[in-house]
Amino acid sequence: MWGRIYATAAFAQVERGDPEAAARSIRAAAAAAARYGDCPSCSALLNPVAAEAYAMLGDGASGRSYAAAAGGVASMFASSAWKAMAESAAASVAAAEGDTTGACAGFESAATLYGRAGQPYWQGRSSAQAAAA
Repeated sequence: MWGRIYATAAFAQVERGDPEAAARSIRAAAAAAARYGDCPSCSALLNPVAAEAYAMLGDGASGRSYAAAAGGVASMFASSAWKAMAESAAASVAAAEGDTTGACAGFESAATLYGRAGQPYWQGRSSAQAAAA
């Protein structure tokens, strides 16, 4: 449950354009997971949001770490939505590293997967990120 709570807070902070505050929520999630334990599916949203926040901060190493974690969670389940989360996490890192082609392709893939999963909000968000990349 901790991953979901902190992921929601971090996402709100990313949406407000405050990646520093998002990073604080992400670090708080890591502390809660260390203390109480972690559940990969409960942290599914935390990984792509963390990758995006750290990419916004220019911290490629942390962004790549969370993108890899998103990919790991996606590989555990047959879910288009979780695969989309992994794609968007990798795309955020690509964008931060100046790989506009990779970022655009990743966000477009995420949008397609979110559409397949019936997630119109996330599909639209990923489409907008692809256009911005």
